[in-house]
Amino acid sequence: MSQYLYDLFAWLMSKIWGLLPFRLAVNPSEKVIREQLRTHSVATNNQALQDLIVDIISHLPSLDELIGEQQQHEHHDQEHHHPNVMEMIPHLFEGTFKEAIDFCKNNDQLLFVYLHSPGHDDSYEFIQNVFCRKEFIEFVNSNFVVFSSSIKSQEGFAVSNQIQATSFPFLAILMGNKVYWKMDGLSELMNSSQQSGIHLIDALLTQLISEHERLDAQLIIQRNEKQMREFERRAREEQDRAYEESLRRDREKEEKRLQMEREKERALNQFKFKLFENETKRNEIRQNLLFYNNEPNYKNIKLKLPNGTETQNKFSLHLTFGDLHRFVHAYSGSWQPSRFSKLETDYELTLNSFPKRQIPFDDSQTLSSIEGKALLIYVREAEHDEDEQFALQHSL
Repeated sequence: MSQYLYDLFAWLMSKIWGLLPFRLAVNPSEKVIREQLRTHSVATNNQALQDLIVDIISHLPSLDELIGEQQQHEHHDQEHHHPNVMEMIPHLFEGTFKEAIDFCKNNDQLLFVYLHSPGHDDSYEFIQNVFCRKEFIEFVNSNFVVFSSSIKSQEGFAVSNQIQATSFPFLAILMGNKVYWKMDGLSELMNSSQQSGIHLIDALLTQLISEHERLDAQLIIQRNEKQMREFERRAREEQDRAYEESLRRDREKEEKRLQMEREKERALNQFKFKLFENETKRNEIRQNLLFYNNEPNYKNIKLKLPNGTETQNKFSLHLTFGDLHRFVHAYSGSWQPSRFSKLETDYELTLNSFPKRQIPFDDSQTLSSIEGKALLIYVREAEHDEDEQFALQHSL
C-alpha cells in the first residue's frame, strides 16, 4: 500500500512539474545564474540588480522539493542543460527608479514595483507561489514595466522610503510619479485568498487586472491627448515651416528685386558717366587741341563723313593718327558724332589709296608717315541702337 501511495505521489508530482513555468534539471547555482546574466547582457552595469536576480532564482523550489529521488533521476536523464533563468522571472527594468518612471511617462505605460526583502519568509513564499509563476510573468510583462530592487541596496532603500513601503514583500502600481495601488506584505492578500477560497496568485491577479483596467482607461485618455498635442505640434511646425518658406521666398523675391534695381541703377550711372566722359573729351579737344598752326608743310585732308557730307581741313604733319580720330570725335557741323561713341574704338577711318589703308587710333604714328599732301579719308561710326533705346527709356 505504501509503495502504491509513493508511486501515485511521484506520478502526480511529475504532472505538476510539466505545468510549471520553468524546468529545472538541477537547481541553478549562483555561478550558473551569473554566467547566464552575462551571456544575455542583463544588468551588466547594475550589480544590485544582478544580486537581486540571483537571490530570487536561488530561492525557487529545488527539484528535490518537487519530486522524489527516483523521479528526479528520470528528469536528469531527460534534461541535461540548465534552464534559461531569464524565463523564470518577469522582465526587469535595468535602470534606476527615476529612469523607470521617466520611461513609463514617455511611453504611456504603467510601472509595477516589487521591493524584495532578502531573508524575509513572506518574500520567498511570494517568489515561489506568485512572482515566478508563468501566468504572473506573462501578465506583468504584457501590461507593465517591471521595476524591482532589494531594500538592502541603496536604490531599494531609497525607493521604499519614497513610496512609503511599510511591510514586505511590497508591490505597487504607479502611473507617472503617483502610486495608485500598493500591497504591504502578504497578510491582507492571504486573508482575501482564504476567504475567497482561491489561490494566492489568483487573488493577486484579480486585483492587478482590475487596477490595470481602471488605469489603462486613463492611459488611453493620456495617449489620445498626447497624440492630439503631437498632431497639433506637427501642424504648427508645418504651418511655421510653410510660413518660413513663404517668408524665404518673399525675401528672395525682394532681394532679387533690389538686386535688379541696383543693377539698373549701376547701369544707368555707368551710362551717364559714359555720356559725361564723351562730352568732356569733346570739350577738351575743342579747347586744347590745335590741328593746324599755319605751318608751310601740312596735309590737306578731306573727310567723307558718315552722313555723306564732306569737310576739308589742313592738318599739321606732327599730328598723330589718334589726333585725326580726336578731330572726328569733336567735330560739329553738317554732321555730329553720336554722343554715345567712344573715342578710342567707335570710329573707322579708311584712307582712299591703293590698297586702302586703315588709320587706327594710334598716337605713335604721325600724319607725316602718309604719302601725299592731299588725302581722302572715309569716316564710319559704330552704331548705337541699344544706347539710343536705353537713353530713350530713361529720358536721357
